[in-house]
Parts: sequence; structure tokens; C-alpha cells
Amino acid sequence: MKPARLTVLLVVLALLWGSAPVVAQDAAASELQQIQLELAELNRAIKAARTEASAVGQQVAAAQANLEGALAIFNAAQARVDETIARVQETEQAVADLTVQLAGLESDLARTEIDLSNTESRLEDQAVAMYMEASAMPAIGLFSQEDAVSAATVIVYAGDIFAENEDIFTSFELLKREEQRQREGVADRKVEAQVQLVKLEAEKAQLEVERNEANEALAAAQDEAAVVQSLLNEIRRNIDAAEEHKDGLEADAERLEDEIARLQSDEGEAPGILGWPINGSVSSPFGYRIHPILGVRKLHTGIDINGSTGTPISASADGTVILSQTYGGYGRAVVIDHGGGMSTLYAHQSSIAVSVGEVVTRGEVIGYVGCTGSCTGPHLHFEVRLSGVPVDPMQYLG
Repeated sequence: MKPARLTVLLVVLALLWGSAPVVAQDAAASELQQIQLELAELNRAIKAARTEASAVGQQVAAAQANLEGALAIFNAAQARVDETIARVQETEQAVADLTVQLAGLESDLARTEIDLSNTESRLEDQAVAMYMEASAMPAIGLFSQEDAVSAATVIVYAGDIFAENEDIFTSFELLKREEQRQREGVADRKVEAQVQLVKLEAEKAQLEVERNEANEALAAAQDEAAVVQSLLNEIRRNIDAAEEHKDGLEADAERLEDEIARLQSDEGEAPGILGWPINGSVSSPFGYRIHPILGVRKLHTGIDINGSTGTPISASADGTVILSQTYGGYGRAVVIDHGGGMSTLYAHQSSIAVSVGEVVTRGEVIGYVGCTGSCTGPHLHFEVRLSGVPVDPMQYLG
């Protein structure tokens, strides 16, 4: 896998596993002026990612290991292919050199055979003449006409009377020895060429095997790369969905802060402990975190609590309903004023069970879990605000 992909993957997994530091209540208001509010992240995607983070991480790690192993196998196979290609080229060159040498030797042999034939014809003519002149000699007379050349040769080497013809016989003998040597050279080169051809065929066959192995290894590496890319794309899609959710809520956050500050009452005393609005685990906590792609600090202004559609939502404390409506990215939402500047918000409801101005008590059903507004899965987005400014609900929930 490429380094850029691994970097993105590690950052993504850090997002999925990481938790943000809790921001102190007295610092929340000032930081609110410096950064844009992030009210919620994609609940179902984050929930699913947190549930499957370990499995996804293991899958990615396994796919990465498999990819690296497949690439190593391919590289080794390709190296063997390259080595075999080099051997094939060397053998082909050796065969080509032998072919040139053999052609030269056969050409030389052909010329030698012509010279030998011409010399033999001259020798036969001369031998017959010598034989006829020496026919009176008893020893020579024993030879037949067919042995004229042999007889003439004996005569030449037997005395000086035919010394002037010795050059013809010498040339004849030399040419015969040269012909023999050249024939042996041709035969040797043919044997050597045949050996090289057999070697070449074996190397070509081995090259075909190694090329097939390299192609299979490459295909396996490509498959592993596709697995890694698919996992990464899936996580990126989750991020994109979370971004879409966030974008749908950010514009509503500042407007809601002003709305709550206008509607709530500072009279009375804020409750010290709040009840859980639904039973469920927190899938996304309150706090700041670094955006995985943009690198910007973002605030999650509440907590997301896992819940299925239709689950009853209870008021966390006694209070008065100051908002009960569909509110932009929050979907169907209820805000309860508890006095002392504290309010609680319950977002993404499938249906609302209370109206503005209604006085509710702790534990009373105010609505039902759903996925309205900027949301991709049923859950409850729960906020606690002091004078409209979001603070960490976990410090109040008991």
C-alpha cells in the first residue's frame, strides 16, 4: 500500500477510536467565539465504526500484510524471469555465434574439397604417366592400373628421379589432412550447437513457467490492493456522510444558541444531577477533536446515545418546554428549560410528545428516538446548555 493511503487510514482509525478531551465549562463560551460549532457527527456511521473498528482495523492490517506478501512474491518471480531472460539471450547469442562459425567452417571445407579434387585429378594424371615410364621396373610392374596413384606415390618417395613432381604429392597429402581437420571441426560445432539449442529450449520453457508465476503473483497483489482500497473507500464514505451531517447542523447551532438564550429563564436553580434520557451507550462524546481530513478543531456540542427507533425519551429534570418543533439539521427537537440558565436538548426524534409551554417532570416521556434532520441512523443527540452555551452533559448525568 502507498504511504499516502496508510496515512489517511491511520488518521481515520484514530478518529474512530479516539476520544476528545473534556472542555471546561468556563472556557466553553470563549472558545465558542473562535471556532464553528459542530453539533453532531454521523451517529450510525460512528456507532458502526466503533463497533467494527477492531474488525476493520484487523482486516486492513491483514490486507496490507497480504498485499506486501503478494508484492514480495511477484518481485521475486519477476527477478527470476529477468534472470532467465538474460540466460536465454546469452544462449541465443551462443547459438548465433556457433551458426556463424559453422557456416565459415563449411565454406572453408567446401573450398578445401574443391582444391583436393583438383589436386587429386592432377595427381592421377601425373601418376599414370609416371607409372607408364617406370613400368620396366620389376617392383613397379606388380601394380595394377587401379593402383596407379598409390604406385606413383611410392615411386616418388623411393627415389630422386621424380623429385620434380613431389610438390603435387605434398599438396595432396596436406589437403587431405586439412579436409579431415575441417570435417572434424564442422562435426564438433554441430554437436555444440545442438547442445546449445537443447539448452535454449529448456530455458525458454522455464521462462514460460516463471512468467506465468509472475503473472499470477501480480494478479494476487492487485486483488489485495483492491481489498485495501475498498476498505479505505468505505471508511472515507463514512467520513463523507459524517461531514454531510455536520454541515447540516453547523448553521443551526449558532441560531439555536441565540434562540435558547432568548427563551430560557435564569430564575431558579439549575439541577445538579440530570437523569439519562434513554438507556444506551454513548457512541460519540462531547468535546473537541481534530477533523481527520481538514485538520481543523471541531466541537461536538453534545453526546450521541445509541437507541432504536421508537424508544421513549424521558425529560432529564423538571422544567418547561421552550422549543418543540422541527429545527433544521436537528430534525424534530425538544428543548426544556430547567431554570438557573440550564436547558437540555433532545434531537432527531421520530415524534414529539410535548408542546411549548408544557411543564414536565423528570422521567416524563417527551418524545421518541428517530432519525430526522441531518441523520443517517436512529439515535438521540442530547445537549446540556448553560445560557445557551453547550457544555459536557456527562458531568451532570447521574
